[in-house]
Amino acid sequence: MKPFNLMIYLDGSSAARRMVAYLAPLARQSHVKTTFLVDEAHQDEAEMYFFNAEQLLQSDHAPTRTMRGATPERAIVLETRASQPDLVAFGPLRKEGWRRWLGQSAIGSLARRLTCSMLLMQGRPNELRRALVCAAGGPATLHDAQMTASIIGPLGGQVTILHIVSQLSLTYKPEERDPERLADLVMEKQGEVARNIAAAKTILTERGVATSVRIRAGMVLEEIQAELKTGGYDLLVIGAHRARTPLDRVLLEDVSAEILFNSPIPVLLVQNTSDF
Repeated sequence: MKPFNLMIYLDGSSAARRMVAYLAPLARQSHVKTTFLVDEAHQDEAEMYFFNAEQLLQSDHAPTRTMRGATPERAIVLETRASQPDLVAFGPLRKEGWRRWLGQSAIGSLARRLTCSMLLMQGRPNELRRALVCAAGGPATLHDAQMTASIIGPLGGQVTILHIVSQLSLTYKPEERDPERLADLVMEKQGEVARNIAAAKTILTERGVATSVRIRAGMVLEEIQAELKTGGYDLLVIGAHRARTPLDRVLLEDVSAEILFNSPIPVLLVQNTSDF
């Protein structure tokens, strides 16, 4: 199996502890190399952070320990540039009182600056078993599927690919707008969206991941939230795809930020680093 490099930022928070426990089954896989990162502002507590995380991990292969940067954002940026991980994981960056919004700002900045995919711990998940992949239907959907397969595949997990149709054609009858029936109708059209979603499903199934497709009609954020409430998911996957215009960039960032900060479960933001 292809080597997978995982980096987890530690700050002593309960979110960081949940992140380690959440990713421990993946980190224990023989092909996964794990790095624990602490920023220099926490150097006095670093030994305790490393020790506690290693106790949670319970891995046969010891993780790498590293310390960089004066702030969480600086530490994560410097270390990802140096070690080029496939995935960096962290919890909400802690701030107090009126400065809390700065933590969200730092996460948004990281989403723009990092070239690797990032996983933000949200909520209190139990196991990493079932993922919801939000697919726009473009070529980058294949890269989203590859990253999801790298994380979910070794754990024997399941994936649902969700595509949202913002404007439903009047040719669809009311009884055809159910997500199950709508998926069949959209996939039968054999357009670019259907082809890319089918290819993404193939990538996942070839990696041993049981995969289904759901199509919803409506506003993107509302439909994602509705699906999360009904699906029993443990991970939400969205793509950090390239924007073609400044307006596209603003709209994409607004949607991504809304999902990142308000998701009830961990969010995987996949960077599109390869072309298909």
